[in-house]
Amino acid sequence: MAIFHLHVKNISRGDGRSAVAAAAYRAGETLVSEAEERASEFGGRRDVVFTHIMLPAGAPAWMADRAKLWNAVEAAERRKDARLAKEIECAIPRELPRPDWAALICAFAAAFVARGHAVDLAIHDDPEHKNPHAHLMLATRSVSSSGFGLKIRESDSKAFVDTARRLWATSANNALAAAGLSAVTIDPRSHAERRLDKLPGQHRGADRQERQAKRRELDMHGELERLSLVSEAALEIDKLPVPDPDGRSISPAELDGAELAMIVAHTSENDVAAPELAEQAAGERESAEQAVAAINASIVSDDDAERYRLEAPIPSSDDSGRAGPTYWSSFDRATEPPVQRGEPTFWKSIEERDRSAVDDKEPNRQ
Repeated sequence: MAIFHLHVKNISRGDGRSAVAAAAYRAGETLVSEAEERASEFGGRRDVVFTHIMLPAGAPAWMADRAKLWNAVEAAERRKDARLAKEIECAIPRELPRPDWAALICAFAAAFVARGHAVDLAIHDDPEHKNPHAHLMLATRSVSSSGFGLKIRESDSKAFVDTARRLWATSANNALAAAGLSAVTIDPRSHAERRLDKLPGQHRGADRQERQAKRRELDMHGELERLSLVSEAALEIDKLPVPDPDGRSISPAELDGAELAMIVAHTSENDVAAPELAEQAAGERESAEQAVAAINASIVSDDDAERYRLEAPIPSSDDSGRAGPTYWSSFDRATEPPVQRGEPTFWKSIEERDRSAVDDKEPNRQ
């Protein structure tokens, strides 16, 4: 059964938010904030299946660049509590075929573009294809050929929210009907308005462990298929380099390999390692155990054992209490004269030198 879900939110500087960081997260890209001089790194996200920027007629070409668009939004707002963008989040009916998602979201966004908003949209989906949804970020200022103009104040009213809900229901129902699913519809009205005698459903929210398990499963079975518009150029983003954990550029294929290796290294925790890799690791461990057993079973001659055997440490002669040198072996001491065995020869020479010097200075006593 199709479920209606739409939320309108504000992205405000007063809440510590950044329009550049928000756009990077939703698009799954790495964008650099010129004002903060730092990068928001969200490249390589697997749940982003489609992104697109829609602009009013006459908008400058540079606004089609996501980083330039939202850095310009940040620069146009001077107040420390400025409202940077409006966000519309809506759930896509799961009954609608995947190829129709992009056309539906673009048709929905076109209504806001006609009101003068620049719209940056992204479609997300989870590994189990149970929660397809879209994020629309709307610039709050009107667009002209020279850049951003005045604030679009009508987007701050409650009427804007009601209009967005009705537009989404109409757009989704039209898409369902075009796909031959006219029996499936969504309704933006509340249960009270529809005179339904039942309690509304409650949003369960995200479960951290469940989301981590889904990411591991997604890493094992590959990333989601991206949607395309009329041109295949929209899929070229899959070929761009993404940052690895150390910040270096790495191809998506290399990133997949690195993530798979990390999963195999933690098989004891998640039990989702590839069987062939686990079998290879078991074979290497067995070979190492056999090599150690062969070394332990080898015969060592008495001479070799005497050569490499370490004797107990020699006590230190200083006042620090530290242990003496431990590197004196029987092999090294075999070269010393028998009378001096077990004692470094330089200590005896120093003691004899000091004793002779004292004896020369003392007067003869009869």
